Amino acid sequence: MVILCSLLVLVAGTAAWLWLDKNILGTLPTNLSGYRDWRPPTNCRVLAEDGSTLDEFYIERRIWVPIAELSDTTWEAFVAAEDRRFFRHPGVDVFGIARAFWVNALEGDVAQGGSTITQQLVKNLIVGKERSYERKLREAVLAYRLEQELTKDQILELFINYVFLGSGNYGIEAAANDYFGKSARDLDPGQAALIAGLVPAPSRYNPRRNEQAATERRAIVLNDMVDAGYLLADDAQSYLDDPVLVARSAPAAPGEDASYRTMVRRELRRVLPGPVVFEEGVVVHTPFDAKIQEVASRAVRQALLDLDARQGHGGAKGHLDPSEWRDFLARAPGLQRQPGGAKKPPQAGECFDALVPPGPDLDMLEAGPFAYRLDEPSRKIAVRRADPERPAKTLAQVLEGGDVLAVCSNGTDVVSLDPHPWGQGAAVVLENATGEVKALVGGYEVGLEGFVRATQARRQPGSSFKPYVYGSALLGGHTQLDPVLDGPISLPAGNGKIWSPQNYEGGYAGLLPMRQALAKSLNTVAVRLTLESGPDKVATLARMMGVRSPIRADPTIALGSSEVTPMDQALGYATIARLGVPTDPVYIERLVDFKGQEMAHAGGPIVHDQQTLGALPGGPKPRVMPSGTAYELADMLREVVRAGTGRKAWKAGFDRAGKTGTTNDFIDAWFVGFTPRYTVAVWIGSDTTASLGDKETGAKAALPAWLAIIEALPHTEGERLPVPDDVALVETLGSWAGISRGTIPPQAGMRIAAIDPELPLTAFGKR
Repeated sequence: MVILCSLLVLVAGTAAWLWLDKNILGTLPTNLSGYRDWRPPTNCRVLAEDGSTLDEFYIERRIWVPIAELSDTTWEAFVAAEDRRFFRHPGVDVFGIARAFWVNALEGDVAQGGSTITQQLVKNLIVGKERSYERKLREAVLAYRLEQELTKDQILELFINYVFLGSGNYGIEAAANDYFGKSARDLDPGQAALIAGLVPAPSRYNPRRNEQAATERRAIVLNDMVDAGYLLADDAQSYLDDPVLVARSAPAAPGEDASYRTMVRRELRRVLPGPVVFEEGVVVHTPFDAKIQEVASRAVRQALLDLDARQGHGGAKGHLDPSEWRDFLARAPGLQRQPGGAKKPPQAGECFDALVPPGPDLDMLEAGPFAYRLDEPSRKIAVRRADPERPAKTLAQVLEGGDVLAVCSNGTDVVSLDPHPWGQGAAVVLENATGEVKALVGGYEVGLEGFVRATQARRQPGSSFKPYVYGSALLGGHTQLDPVLDGPISLPAGNGKIWSPQNYEGGYAGLLPMRQALAKSLNTVAVRLTLESGPDKVATLARMMGVRSPIRADPTIALGSSEVTPMDQALGYATIARLGVPTDPVYIERLVDFKGQEMAHAGGPIVHDQQTLGALPGGPKPRVMPSGTAYELADMLREVVRAGTGRKAWKAGFDRAGKTGTTNDFIDAWFVGFTPRYTVAVWIGSDTTASLGDKETGAKAALPAWLAIIEALPHTEGERLPVPDDVALVETLGSWAGISRGTIPPQAGMRIAAIDPELPLTAFGKR
């Protein structure tokens, strides 16, 4: 009998082993060493200059944190809550399974689980969550094998960075950032206990969904930490009354940093493969300065509001024929919809489009199924005039039935005119020494991945293009004190037409030094210099200095007929400030991988997994202009600020240079300029070819915003552009006519540049 029983046991055991080998062991990977360096999809984080998070994007919101950088009580909270014998079992805890079986039998329900941290990791990474005994067997086998390949610390580090912790957070660092606004490195034991307590049921214990359940669960984990010897009872007690989360900080105002974040994202997509960007935890260090961005955004917005105040509100957005009214009301642009599709009444502050009924009846503006009355202040707002000679009219006087009006709800049946200005603007703030983009304004309000006017809007630059014309003249042998003629000029324009450029203020100055011609922004002089140098050479120089937009090489570019972007102008002027050495715009200073190792820095190659993927923009490019020539051109732009069209920007003791730009019919207004440290380009216009209004020049519409930005940038009184070695200083003889080539000392043929309008010196730069 004993022998028979033994044979039966042997046969059963052999059969069980064969089944286990065929159905379990033989189907599982035997080598798990790859998990030593494996990382799950991890956030790409974009950091501002001060180290704060500017942006992040991901497949799963996860930020890797090494376990060595956490306090002991932080990881101990997970061990106490999930696997108290973690450091004593080989991946499967027989005693834990027996204890769970006994407790569950007494409770008559599944009150405890027997899975170790290693088993949970294996379930999530490899075998899945199928509820079956076969899956549990696979899980146990792989947990044992994983513990043969990885240390306990490696397994625990992988677990706490991988596990889902509610609210879209994967891993402890993302959860700590979200629930407590801090790094997991800085969690106290109570906060660590709350996060560790989320593991078995992230939704049920989510502090945002069920504060009471989260509080009770935290108390259980703190008690587990006491029982495990990780925490003293009195210490645990001190955390029971702490809040279970902190309030989220308010998001940035629309447009504050969205344009900058958009450009960083586009730059990353251009220089890195998608999987590296979205999955491999790259940390992107940018030169973004939130304080400068705030100033620049505020300056551009104020310029647009001031334009509104001077020229009047934009009035109706459009006009509809009666046949279009029904469709418009059905669409109800701007109104929110309820789950069933019905329109929701707008809340206070929400803006939407309303139809003006015949009359016009401003007491019955229609939006979807709702009717509203336009408030009295809005009716009295002055509206833009197409003809400045005509008298100003109020909104109530110009509206017609069928007009579409942008309005905002007051929370009642009364609405106000949408306060958004009709104009648009853009600004670029560039650091001269590095080419780093410190701030970027893409428009009045720009959403993420929206249209960034600072880099995408090609607009005619007007006279702000003239530095490239004068730079070509200097390279061709002129000096800034050479006499040039401001007088009538006529050129064939094709189809039998004649082009006769005029000066903004009319009239002609005759002979005058080139320096003053630029300061006065005389159009005929710029055209003559373009013809002398050759339009192709002017266009080539502009491209070499940083203009990336296509440039038409014809005489009209002298007056800015060929469209450019604000970034083009910022780069071109920065080349002057950099004394003839151009640079790329730098949105990314450094790339760092999840291990903390640098992948690239601005101007250098990108190395990832021992492969070179390309390079980051940045660093000096080949010189395009001798330093003496660039310095002379810079000095001419100083004169624009000191006594020319940009004189509102002048400030005693500060080295500023720049140029206004105004296009025909006042469609675009520019001011681009620099200090020794920064170059700033500002454009004010609209998204159409409508005029900004009579006399809305670059000095009037754009320069105030430029000045507000410049005044807020770091600066030192008395700081000046460095005088290059190929510039020598001699005494000025008083007037430009008193300086001729014959009076130049032994440095004959050198460049002339007045180093300081306040000093009786003239600089001669070698050609």
